[in-house]
Amino acid sequence: MVAITSFNEADLLSYSDEELAGYIEGCSSSIAMRNTGTVLSQHIVAKPIPSFVDPMDEVLALEKAQKAGVRVPSVIRIVPLNDGDTYLIMDRIYGSTLEECWKFLNVFKTFRLAWQLRAYLRRLASVVSQTTGGVHSGEVRSEWLQGQHGPIRHASPSAFSKYLNWWLLECYPTACSPRPELLFTPEPHNILCHQDLAPRNMVVDRDGVLWLVDWRHAGFYPPIMEYAGIEADHSDMSWLWEHTWVAWWGRVRWSLFRWIACSYDHRYSNRRGLRGLYAVYQRSLRFGSQRPCNSEE
Repeated sequence: MVAITSFNEADLLSYSDEELAGYIEGCSSSIAMRNTGTVLSQHIVAKPIPSFVDPMDEVLALEKAQKAGVRVPSVIRIVPLNDGDTYLIMDRIYGSTLEECWKFLNVFKTFRLAWQLRAYLRRLASVVSQTTGGVHSGEVRSEWLQGQHGPIRHASPSAFSKYLNWWLLECYPTACSPRPELLFTPEPHNILCHQDLAPRNMVVDRDGVLWLVDWRHAGFYPPIMEYAGIEADHSDMSWLWEHTWVAWWGRVRWSLFRWIACSYDHRYSNRRGLRGLYAVYQRSLRFGSQRPCNSEE
């Protein structure tokens, strides 16, 4: 593989794919960033995309979110590799993630960021589709679905609801009781969802502006799947579950943050929907070899 010895932002578009890939993979001294990839220069990072993921899902989701008015990094260039992997050359977003700064935010800043996220979610909800899954591939990628056989690509909202409901009604009847009270009702359309709005994926820049990064799970989904992803899980901020006043106050502020961002729409804060998703997650994890209706071969 051909490699360049030094990277110059001004020459980004003139480098060949082989030159860029060789430089990125040889950057052992570059800073590896958890959410945005490898730093190439002051303003540019390279994010790796594995071969089993369609990179255009993230590229097109970012473009649609940006057009809707959401602050997201821009993709400058796509660099394919011979082994099927891909690098996305993207803007570098300066700031701190909510994971890093949550402990130190006061109530005013918490409110301000929550209202920004609320506005972003409204804008994303204006981007609709009659299909489910990645914007380009139509493949459903969600932490809530752990089965080996995912929904059919580009499934309609009705077909996707039937897939979810199969786990609630028909999954392994000798071991699982039917849960008809948790059945999903098809939405008129799906909306553009980030689907992983954990603290590590929200960046606050120097001006206090919120940016949403890491759109690898983005696509068209029911609103409840966006709300379920706004979670401060243990891997992100384990200190929240300590028995201290600071931890208690951090949990209270996170609940407030989430409520402000989503409470305007019952489709987001639907408790029955959350219980249904959790039941689907548990059953698809335990009985992942089962083949639901409307699933891929």
